[in-house]
Amino acid sequence: MSWLHLASVLLATVVTTATADPKIPLDPSKADQIALQQERNERVTVPVTIRGMGPYRFMVDTGAQATVVSSALADRLGLNDRSPAVLVGLASKEPVETAVIPEFGLGSHEFDILNAPIVSAANLDGADGILGLDSLQNQRVLIDFVKKRILVADAKTLGGNLGYEIIVKARRRLGQLIITGARINGVETDVIVDTGSQGSVGNLALLDRLRRASVLGENTMTDVNGATLTAPVRNGQSIQISNMTLNNIPIMFADAPAFRTLGLDSKPALILGIEELKIFRRVAIDFTKRQVLFDLPRGVREHDSIIGATIGVGV
Repeated sequence: MSWLHLASVLLATVVTTATADPKIPLDPSKADQIALQQERNERVTVPVTIRGMGPYRFMVDTGAQATVVSSALADRLGLNDRSPAVLVGLASKEPVETAVIPEFGLGSHEFDILNAPIVSAANLDGADGILGLDSLQNQRVLIDFVKKRILVADAKTLGGNLGYEIIVKARRRLGQLIITGARINGVETDVIVDTGSQGSVGNLALLDRLRRASVLGENTMTDVNGATLTAPVRNGQSIQISNMTLNNIPIMFADAPAFRTLGLDSKPALILGIEELKIFRRVAIDFTKRQVLFDLPRGVREHDSIIGATIGVGV
């Protein structure tokens, strides 16, 4: 069992910002609706434009602080305004160049990305880049797995909290939203919802507390810098978030630099990947209200089997 992992791209030495279009649609029918493309590795990409050209395929990564562009695309577009930086991936920290990306178009929004790390296209599994948190702040990102689309707007435009059975408050750190108070096999754990990770990854502090969890084997991940890491996989018998419980989730455990950058290396922490998010009909990540919202599959009752896992819903 193996997966290619590109999650948690954190720009450690440069603060990456974006100047967003202040115009936010008020009519839900006018919210940015971006077709959701499912790649062969189960990640999702959206089309973006740069200087009116494209569309280019960028992976949606809510675990990535910075928007990343492939070296091939940066060279082709003549993005030559560059600066040095350090890029932190799940398996490594590497020096890179960053580029200014002018007129970056996402749906109806257009803004400039001031510091986009440049990485080899080979490390992006064929995508043109990664859409990071600097492109998504002050927005709600709604991933609709049923209708296969992503909507980007404010919460009101996207229908508020209507239809979400599970709404969880989160705290913000370096742009990330971190769910606190979750429990994995009874161990209190911080959770990051990461659409750029195919599977779920735990830190060593969590592994120390879950030594008795059954071993499922090993996985190998390759991060955005091209560094690989092989690590053990154990069974997350019970992952409880609010009054929702996911059962039998495989968790890969690694001493990832991303955990240290977020200050999450000394206490149990988990990156919850796209394979687990696909269990739900919709998942919304609201960076303004600091909320993560889950829409359960229709007809789900306590301990119904969903995509190889079970969901239990508390009262």
